[in-house]
Amino acid sequence: MFAFMENVEKPPLGDRKSYMNITEAKLIGDVERYITQQEFSSDVQVALKLQHFFYLQYNEIAAKLEADLGAVVTRLEAAKNNLGLVKKFMDNPGKEFQSLMQISQGVFRWVTVMPVERVTLKVGNALQMEFDLPEAQEFIKKDITSLVKQRLQHEHDIDFLQDQVNTIEMNLAVLYKKGANKENPQ
Repeated sequence: MFAFMENVEKPPLGDRKSYMNITEAKLIGDVERYITQQEFSSDVQVALKLQHFFYLQYNEIAAKLEADLGAVVTRLEAAKNNLGLVKKFMDNPGKEFQSLMQISQGVFRWVTVMPVERVTLKVGNALQMEFDLPEAQEFIKKDITSLVKQRLQHEHDIDFLQDQVNTIEMNLAVLYKKGANKENPQ
């Protein structure tokens, strides 16, 4: 039933490296040349502050991406459940069946579901539309395809962001070492 999900690919990036606007971190190769740039005035502490700012910025983006990914995964699971339910309605026309319904947090009750020919789906944040079962199935499949693309994009951006955080951590280590060597020359 979910085989179509395997064929979903993430959209092309074009000339970008991430779907979100994530600044690419540059690895500091030559520390001496890096800190002699005009904005640092040859002060290691100023360079450290900039790298630390990037580190905090990347952590903020990571927290947002993780939360967004969790929401996408939750919506994807709900859409898959909805597709399964619509399929059950289509496979058993004219039949009623038993189902567990959550009344409140942790409280469930068995209910009898009457035969269904049309369903109402949430289309947007505040919009619901009624569909025939085949139309509902197509709508849900399109929604699942869109959610899978979003999940793939978020996963790509999280991986890219992890690379940027690793680069910043290496830069911080090199700058800390340079600052320590400057304070304690041997």
